[in-house]
Amino acid sequence: MTPLQDNSNINALASLLEGKGLDAGDFIEVINALANIKRRDAEKQTKEEDKTPEIRNKIFVDKEFVIPTREDCFIYRDGRTKSGRYFVRIYDGKKKRVFSKSLGTTNRLEAIHLAEQLYVETKGKLGKGVAIKSITTKELINIYLNQRFKEVSDIPHNGITIKSYDALIKKLKYWEAYISHKKHTKTKIENIPPEIGKHFAEWIYEQPKKFYTATEYRSRETINQIVAATKLMYKSVALEEKYITLAEFPIFKNLKLNREKTHKRDILEPDEYAAIMGWIRDKWCREAEIDELEMVKRRVYGLYLSLQYNLGARNKEMLGIRWRDISSIKTDTPEYQRINRSVFIPTENSKTGRSRYIVAPIAEKIERIQKWYQRLGIEWKPEDYVFINLAKTKRGTNTPYQQPAMEKRLKQVLTGSEAAGVWKANGRNITQYSARHYYATDRLREGLDIYNLAVNMGTSVEYIQSTYSHITALMKSEEITKGQGIHKVKEERAKNKATAEKAIEVALKEIKDNQYSKDKVENKGE
Repeated sequence: MTPLQDNSNINALASLLEGKGLDAGDFIEVINALANIKRRDAEKQTKEEDKTPEIRNKIFVDKEFVIPTREDCFIYRDGRTKSGRYFVRIYDGKKKRVFSKSLGTTNRLEAIHLAEQLYVETKGKLGKGVAIKSITTKELINIYLNQRFKEVSDIPHNGITIKSYDALIKKLKYWEAYISHKKHTKTKIENIPPEIGKHFAEWIYEQPKKFYTATEYRSRETINQIVAATKLMYKSVALEEKYITLAEFPIFKNLKLNREKTHKRDILEPDEYAAIMGWIRDKWCREAEIDELEMVKRRVYGLYLSLQYNLGARNKEMLGIRWRDISSIKTDTPEYQRINRSVFIPTENSKTGRSRYIVAPIAEKIERIQKWYQRLGIEWKPEDYVFINLAKTKRGTNTPYQQPAMEKRLKQVLTGSEAAGVWKANGRNITQYSARHYYATDRLREGLDIYNLAVNMGTSVEYIQSTYSHITALMKSEEITKGQGIHKVKEERAKNKATAEKAIEVALKEIKDNQYSKDKVENKGE
């Protein structure tokens, strides 16, 4: 390049810089920056060329495709670890999902063999959208129970109560035991034959009972509830979380049920109930060997039992009654205000999750409970439970009795009163809950409207009709049998009697008329 050309280039560059608002210093900085970038790129290229293939990829070391014709599955060693074990990586392009797992071996041939097996199994799952991770029955149960535990609530129908949660645990133990019996404890749930569920209900029915052995077999309704709980677990977790497909869902069969809907709880007859309550009052609470505390406990239990028979409340509802829940009824006449009381069952204490009021003539019983508490020096507040634990260690803690304690007392009462000849069980199993069925039966016999009974008991009209239909039929026996049987005979007799009386009346009239005519003739002859 000639000096003239150099000057021309310099002048042109100077004009360009001047036009862009730059000077010679700016130009030098730009040149230096470009030089630094080119130098770093050259150094990076040199380093890459010096690296071996294993060093270039720190993760996928010794990468090798399992099936040469496919690139969606390969084995490799993880360059970040020192174990040297092989891993497998499977990719599904349609679902954009990746599955990676350690094969647990450093042997290449074994790794390829294991990867081929996993590829066949896993690729099918990926294509179906099923979860890659497989779980056993035990793991399924634990996942489901953890889910349900998060829903535990004191308010019925607002989740699951702790009592229902405990019952659920017991129900699912049957399925776990059944799977163990079938030798599938370690089998993944997708590999358990679906038809295995067909005989689950029958298997439960044949198992010996550990509790409530008064009857040889479990009720069919209870067994079907266990099956339903197991089926819901599979639907809520196994199916919805895609651990299995619908084709792998177990096939369950329920036991056939008797269509008879009448209640199966044994109950006392009215005269038996009255006799037992009299025995509690006059004998059980007056035994010479008991101290004052035990005497008060028995008095309060007797009143508890009497109240449940008057209220028809469920066991949990009875034990959850607080003093603030009991009140007089303002719309009653002064006479009934002295007798009746209204008991409020709040939402959290109701099985249905709906609050209600129960009305009954229990004012005197409530006052007697208060009298016995006063005898022990116990004071109560509106928020306190009515049936508190009277043990000295529990006083002042507002701790209500639990159902087992009440059932234990009931057993003492029934056993003692039967031994005293007050009543005969005759094979009946009277429980605390029998009071509710007694209440329903007694109210229907007294002619209480089914709708009002359903409201008071916190249940449906349909339930009352189906469960106590035999009582409603007996209650209306005269109306139902009108014109039939003995009523028809009575009607015929009444009709015949009226006809006979009419005939006698006519005959007497004729006799009287004839006698009058005869007297008239005789008098005329005189």
